[in-house]
Amino acid sequence: MPAQAQTLNGDFGALIDGVSPADLKDSRFRDEAYRLWGAHGGLLVVRGDALADIQPDALLDWAETFGAVERKTSVGRERMMVEGTPILRIGNARDAQNRATAQQSDVPQLRSDADMRYDTKTHRPVWHTDFTSATPSIGSVMHCRHAPPSGGETLFADTRTAYARMDAETREKLAGLEAVCSQAHHDKKISLYTPGYPVLTPEQRAANPTYRLPVVLTHPETGIPALYALNSSTSALVPKGAPITQEQMDLWDLEGVEDASMAFYRNLLPFVTGPEFTVKWSWRPGDIVTWDNRCTMHAATGFDDRKHYREMWRISLQQRQAAASVAA
Repeated sequence: MPAQAQTLNGDFGALIDGVSPADLKDSRFRDEAYRLWGAHGGLLVVRGDALADIQPDALLDWAETFGAVERKTSVGRERMMVEGTPILRIGNARDAQNRATAQQSDVPQLRSDADMRYDTKTHRPVWHTDFTSATPSIGSVMHCRHAPPSGGETLFADTRTAYARMDAETREKLAGLEAVCSQAHHDKKISLYTPGYPVLTPEQRAANPTYRLPVVLTHPETGIPALYALNSSTSALVPKGAPITQEQMDLWDLEGVEDASMAFYRNLLPFVTGPEFTVKWSWRPGDIVTWDNRCTMHAATGFDDRKHYREMWRISLQQRQAAASVAA
């Protein structure tokens, strides 16, 4: 068994170093990894040089430690999947026809750690939780295949501790809201700053309708409330059950415009992404990071993609058994 886990920022995040492919198959190690994941705010890193060439089947098997692997291919991303698997490629890979074979957003490289904190003027970094459907992913597993010599870090924020430290009035207001979300809005918004990013056809939009999620989610296993439901899918915040019009949805989905109500949430992000709640992870080939969308946010950072190659493999996780998510 590898050495005892190290924590990354206070009680948030845990790292287990010196991990081998055999460890990932060991039931005792998997049980301990799952325990650490929950105990440290839904962020766990396993690292080991021998993991750099892990095969897709072994990575998928490891992912099952934390949840059921999402087997559905994301709409419009079929070419970006690792062949024959539900693993999404992230980075700047291209095929012989110069078509993107990995998903990438055009985001700035960090100049210093001060850039980790959300900027309300630039809306960067793009802090978010992963979801683009009405049955959101409970978490993700990300594996580094190739890393640039600098840049390309991933940032993580502890949204349960940040929520707990907000004043009572803010917590009460957030708990009464729900987020209006759609994949069409997500894809259109990202395409505005990442040329060539795929957007939904009218038929795909009809097959992936708008849905709503609570802005505060009580974790179904720990019972701890946390901020939730913010990513590029999120177009508006409304009181729970409030109606919205088709005209509003068309504006948000087809133009990639956010409703003014989003300013309330975004104005909280500089606090949520302050240094007391965040971790910056600098990737090495072989690293495997698992995060829980129900109590963390994360953000990608840029690198010089004209000079360097980056390839990450991401697996989305679903809850193993149906369980109602409870808004705080």
